[in-house]
Amino acid sequence: MASDQPSFFTQITARSQSINSLLCVGLDPHRIELSTSPDADEQTLCTAAYQFCTRIIDATHPHCVCYKPNAAFFESLGHAGNETLRRVVDYIHERCPGVPVLLDVKRGDIGSTAQAYAEACYDGLEGEGVTLSPLMGWDSVEPFVTGKYSNKGAFILCKTSNPGSNDLLALPLQQQTTLFEKIATLANEWSQRAESATPSTGNNDPPRLGLVVGATDPQALSMARKAAGPKIWILAPGVGAQGGDLDAACLAGLNEDGTGMLIPVSRGISRANDPGEEARKLKEGINEARKTVLKKRLKCKKSDGDVMIAPYQKEFIEFSLKENVLRFGSFVLKSGRTSPYFFNAGLFSSGSALHKLGKAYAASIMASDQL
Repeated sequence: MASDQPSFFTQITARSQSINSLLCVGLDPHRIELSTSPDADEQTLCTAAYQFCTRIIDATHPHCVCYKPNAAFFESLGHAGNETLRRVVDYIHERCPGVPVLLDVKRGDIGSTAQAYAEACYDGLEGEGVTLSPLMGWDSVEPFVTGKYSNKGAFILCKTSNPGSNDLLALPLQQQTTLFEKIATLANEWSQRAESATPSTGNNDPPRLGLVVGATDPQALSMARKAAGPKIWILAPGVGAQGGDLDAACLAGLNEDGTGMLIPVSRGISRANDPGEEARKLKEGINEARKTVLKKRLKCKKSDGDVMIAPYQKEFIEFSLKENVLRFGSFVLKSGRTSPYFFNAGLFSSGSALHKLGKAYAASIMASDQL
């Protein structure tokens, strides 16, 4: 039976819209970042990890769409580490109502084991979403997004940010595609299977599965977005410490509305002198990149079958027609091919004509996606 609670990705969408942000804040209490001595006992480490996380949460929550605690760093603290993670999740729910928790656990197993993992993440730790490995197939993902967990969500590993991801995820398949592109299509297919197994209570809920695609590989990010379509949320790690380019990632991964992608940042925030200010700057930087992407796409957007052109393009075409440089009709070119137009740049012979040509060329360079 489906839960009456908003789904994970419905919460992500609502939170993103309400604060105009695509920032996901990672909570990774590396021991090196904890203010403890090398021989600190387990309780001291756990207390330091809890304080480390709550300090970041207090500073960043106005700018954060969701928090992503990495379970490995808590598990490494000892047997009390799991309880510390649960305390951090509880703190997020109490301190930041409406901000979902994405447990970065990267689980992947089948049958009763997958079910046990789901229970541990949702009943034990009370997260709203998880990260999963999809390589064991649908039955390793199903327990996390169906039945009593139908309001939960998962980001499945698609093309991760580490260089070694190419060893497997970039392998070509017989269908003239790559493994990661196939995984991207499965996010939709499996979301539909989950919906069929346990129908949602909400209207037009987003798909229950998203993708993890590294911002360090914009080409793969673009290919994954194309394969997955506009409704799938993408978690794109790698901006900042791993060297991913924010502008290139946004151009490649944002959907047609300039959303559908979360940018997770951990060390870039936790190691800043002012984590709250750093989170604000990151949010604003992401939003500037979104605006740039939407402006570029608007220039190429089709309306009623006609391509919308930029003002400098319209001015140049009209001038070319006036100077008889551009003509329409039926022209046989030197190659023997027949063309519906003929453009003779050699007719730009006057100083004013060459000035307009240079001006148009410079505007074209400035509008290029390659800058």
